[in-house]
Amino acid sequence: MELFQKLMRLPASYFDKTPLGKTLTHITSDVEAIREFISDGIVTVTGDILKILFIAAAMVMLSPRLALAAFLTLPVFVIATGIFRKSIRSGFRDVRKANSDINTVLTETIGGAREIQLFQTKEERAAAFEVCNHSYLSAYLRVIQAYALYFPVLEIVSNGGMILILLTAHFFMGTALEPGVIFAFFAYINMFFFPLRQMAEKFNLFQAAMAATERVFHLLDQPEEISEVAVPAEFPETGKLEIQFQNVTFGYDPAQPILKNVSFEILAGEKVAFVGATGSGKTTVIKLINRLYDIGDGKILINGREIRELPARSLRKRIATIPQDPFLFTGSIADNISLHRPGISDSDIRLAAEKSRASHFIETLPNRFDEAILESGKRLSAGQRQLLAFTRTLTSEPELVILDEATANIDSESEHLIEAAVEEITRERTAIIIAHRLSTIRRVDRIFVFHKGKLVESGTHEELLQKNGLYCRFLPEKE
Repeated sequence: MELFQKLMRLPASYFDKTPLGKTLTHITSDVEAIREFISDGIVTVTGDILKILFIAAAMVMLSPRLALAAFLTLPVFVIATGIFRKSIRSGFRDVRKANSDINTVLTETIGGAREIQLFQTKEERAAAFEVCNHSYLSAYLRVIQAYALYFPVLEIVSNGGMILILLTAHFFMGTALEPGVIFAFFAYINMFFFPLRQMAEKFNLFQAAMAATERVFHLLDQPEEISEVAVPAEFPETGKLEIQFQNVTFGYDPAQPILKNVSFEILAGEKVAFVGATGSGKTTVIKLINRLYDIGDGKILINGREIRELPARSLRKRIATIPQDPFLFTGSIADNISLHRPGISDSDIRLAAEKSRASHFIETLPNRFDEAILESGKRLSAGQRQLLAFTRTLTSEPELVILDEATANIDSESEHLIEAAVEEITRERTAIIIAHRLSTIRRVDRIFVFHKGKLVESGTHEELLQKNGLYCRFLPEKE
């Protein structure tokens, strides 16, 4: 559970650079390897250690000299184990990494099944999977080869103990020992090394668990979200957010800034549109407003307070961001609207659905609000998924609404419903709209035009048309 909670606290930058398959392996396979060692290994090893101690005590009581001769083989056992430990653990690290690569290819193949079929790249994906499988096989074979040498060494050490007992009895003790004592020692030496052999068999579980533990702790040691100040400022309660960017420079890689000295102000209750080519920095601005990342240079002010002084949790509660392809969870339609947040009743859900126009299609479903949604809302159209996202937004009563290309993939049948929903969710709220549809952006109070990480133009639709600048060159590409 701690690992799952850690996963939910990880920053956006972690998911930007970490394949999904690798994270899934940490949560499932690595944890399973640790569980297997704890449940099957530790209990058995504890019993084996107790057996070894009791047998060693019996051997000393029977004949200290012969016991010493038998114990002389233990350093060899320890040294051999230490030598093989490095190669075996290294092999298991490679096994875990190869397993991560397999999971990554599998998740990408399942998630991109439609694209694979459309572009006919089945052979290429199969080849990529074969490469990962071959890496996994090679890594596991190296582990098996190490064990193929390790266990014979243990047998040699065990037999060496018997030989030392015979030599000690013959050369140092002469006729002082009866044959029965020597045979009893042979039985003890077998009993002594049997739990050692069992511990060696659990050694593979231990090394696999250690390799998995390293990876799990690597995840647990990842820095969490963005850092909070020791005493966060109280969030200014105004009902609508006011946003100021002052000479903001930011890059996911500090050496390659995405935004360069960006400055603007969005007044409380104002509706603005961000316009620009792909990669111009529009979505990056949205991420910074949500404080998914902290800026390098400049300031971002929310209602006059520096954003880093405000609690991130309180900030995000006041912001609703609707992406181009909203994520829907497995469950009912009502569950996806409320997200199981406390204080949202069935009547709140129905009222929000009516305002967002989502009720138009929900009421046609067999189970209405109890209709089951498959993973990512596969059976719903893009317009229906978007309407549910709008409904979800209305239940949260945000002070700032951000539409990040939320109307880009809407079919003509849903267009009028979406436009009405946009009008509803942005009413009497501060709103930022990233869109390419002229019908959407011309209704806002101001338009900001981004180009290569800079804010190059701003004004109303009519003002920008009169300037005949980048905005005018951009419109024909989209209209």
